[in-house]
Amino acid sequence: MASDPPLIMWGRCRSGRRWFWTAREYDGDQAHGWADTRDEAARRANAAAVKLAAGRYANIEILHGIADEHLKVLNAAKRATRPPKSAHTDTQPPPNPVGYLYGIEPGRWALDDRTWIDGKVVNFPITKKTARRIYYLRPRYLFMTGPDWEPGYVDRQELERHGHVRVPHWFMLFGEPPELPETYLARLRRHEPGPAQDLKALKAAMADAHPDRGGSSEAFIAARQRYVQARQRIPA
Repeated sequence: MASDPPLIMWGRCRSGRRWFWTAREYDGDQAHGWADTRDEAARRANAAAVKLAAGRYANIEILHGIADEHLKVLNAAKRATRPPKSAHTDTQPPPNPVGYLYGIEPGRWALDDRTWIDGKVVNFPITKKTARRIYYLRPRYLFMTGPDWEPGYVDRQELERHGHVRVPHWFMLFGEPPELPETYLARLRRHEPGPAQDLKALKAAMADAHPDRGGSSEAFIAARQRYVQARQRIPA
């Protein structure tokens, strides 16, 4: 009894800007490749199917779904050969950015010694500029997983029109380095007398509190203690 003729299928599908084609014999050999146009992919797939028949009488059918399935298998195998990405591989910004955006890191209290740390200007490296957008890298928050830097973008026209643009992660970004706003404690320090003037005033107050100038022993002792403590705070 003669055996049934072999079944050979071929199909094509999009693969980016090109066309992927494949041909295979049921439970047998297969072939695949890429072409620049849809018609060229069809011709190559049909030629591959005829070649797989190898002069035998065969049933050749067009089934484009096999091309989709075959391409998915090839792409999965390609991805499997890539090294796994670490959670923190991008620890540094690009070495040659095309420019910078700027943000102001607000001042904060250092909880360990209860001192005030003034804010500073932070640079955000720009990776690309288009007519509509400016793409840049921003640091991720410590509690977020993934690379230390993540991409973002701002509206270029808005930034160039106003000089700054609001962003959700940093409140405001600037096109040029901004001046730091004066903090509340900085304003207090600006109006406070310096160590020398402060010490001079305390010395005069101590002299005025002396009993020989109409003061009292208790007032003089308290004034002298304030003077001594102020001198101890002045570095040698």
